[in-house]
Amino acid sequence: MNNSSFLPAGSRDLLPTDLIKQEKLRNALLEIFKAWGYQPVLPPTLESLEALEKGRPQFSKECFKVIDGDSQLLALRPDLTLPIARLAATRLSSVERPLRLCYTAQVFRQSLHFGDERREIFQAGIELIGCSSHDKPYSLSQTNKANLECLSVLLEALNKINLPDYKIVLSHTDLWEYAGEIFHRVEEYLEIDLSSEFDVLMSKGDFIEYQKAVYKAEERCQKAFKGDKTDSELKACFQSSSKETPLNYLKKACFELTGKPQKILDYLDKDSDLYQEMSAIIALEEIFGSDKFIIDFTLRPDSHYYTGLYFEVVTSGEGKAIGKGGRYNNLISCFGSSEPAIGFSLQVEPLMKYIQDDSIDEYMKNKKPISVPASSESVDSLVQSIKQSINLRKKNPIVTLS
Repeated sequence: MNNSSFLPAGSRDLLPTDLIKQEKLRNALLEIFKAWGYQPVLPPTLESLEALEKGRPQFSKECFKVIDGDSQLLALRPDLTLPIARLAATRLSSVERPLRLCYTAQVFRQSLHFGDERREIFQAGIELIGCSSHDKPYSLSQTNKANLECLSVLLEALNKINLPDYKIVLSHTDLWEYAGEIFHRVEEYLEIDLSSEFDVLMSKGDFIEYQKAVYKAEERCQKAFKGDKTDSELKACFQSSSKETPLNYLKKACFELTGKPQKILDYLDKDSDLYQEMSAIIALEEIFGSDKFIIDFTLRPDSHYYTGLYFEVVTSGEGKAIGKGGRYNNLISCFGSSEPAIGFSLQVEPLMKYIQDDSIDEYMKNKKPISVPASSESVDSLVQSIKQSINLRKKNPIVTLS
């Protein structure tokens, strides 16, 4: 029998070299987090299932459930943001804001979407909770300040571990509202009803279905145009070479809200909060280098969890995101008063491959053990050998008994 058959699906053993890499990576990330003023916390492994479902109903399907001796339904934490939100709203409710908290810990999920999906996932991340005062309304400037701090910590952490060829893919809940506004603009201008297409857009949040809705809207306009024998605005719309026609706006929302940020920002109203928020983020490229961000309209965040900015970390070496984060202003209200919050989590295991093997060799070289002979024939000699090894450890980190 293959030894791996003794392991449940989605599980793996970590060998000494794996743990050395993990330790070096965790220490590097924590060093960055702490340098930005973030303090480590560790919520319990077991959480109330009711609390998890209250924060995000989806967790009920993903988490491992257990029943304690009092017949209370508990769950292994599938996420760390939600328990930290609970902590912020309860035991840390009177602590001065903003709260800067960080973690490196495991989460547990039983949904296996891919063949190599892990059920036990080691994460590292931060949570930035609260503005400067509970008494002041949360403004756009405070939003930008928190967004830029969170993403700066992320960028510095990714650069610290030399993650190659990575991108931070940005999305926003307001992008979908923006697409809906374009639908309405086309409706008003061409005097056609696009309510069914708009319903598809907002209810499903499916980019492919959205494209189909745009095609359908265009076909209806084309059909109306063929039957129009006069010089109408509809005819002018189709005959115009201008890129500013309502139908072209519709296509922009469908096909051109994915790509390089500045191109996307040019389509947005420069006075809108969405434009101001996204352009502030892109300004970070002046510090961390160009081409760090892309905007992807197809990336739709969970509206039950996220309330604005959403982002994922992707790299050409992985088939899926190795980190994600965003704004969750409504989450803490599940446990207490509402507070603005933003954070991110990185998956440690995919990042371990970027810890160079030569650094492991150097680590082992610096930790080369000294061996002390220890005879088991005499208790006195064995005790003396142990005493000798203890004294030697004051100068050398590893001393073994032979």
